[in-house]
Amino acid sequence: MSKFKIGPSAASKPASGSAPATAEEFAAGAAMVQSQAGSRPVKPVRLNLDLDPDTHRRLKIRAVESGTSIAQLVRELIARELG
Repeated sequence: MSKFKIGPSAASKPASGSAPATAEEFAAGAAMVQSQAGSRPVKPVRLNLDLDPDTHRRLKIRAVESGTSIAQLVRELIARELG
């Protein structure tokens, strides 16, 4: 096992070969980096995605107009969407 991953606990792991029953069960089964185990503070999760060049340009312009970074703008858009 990689030093950067901790397998899900047996309690949150669905039966072998079956899909998670709920969205919460699916999210609970996600691997966490070792530094998130125990009493250490939770680290942010990195998200990578591909954008077409025109969308990236428009996003960058919007961030500059808002006086913020692209990352912060995307975080705010996600927070707004998720409520």
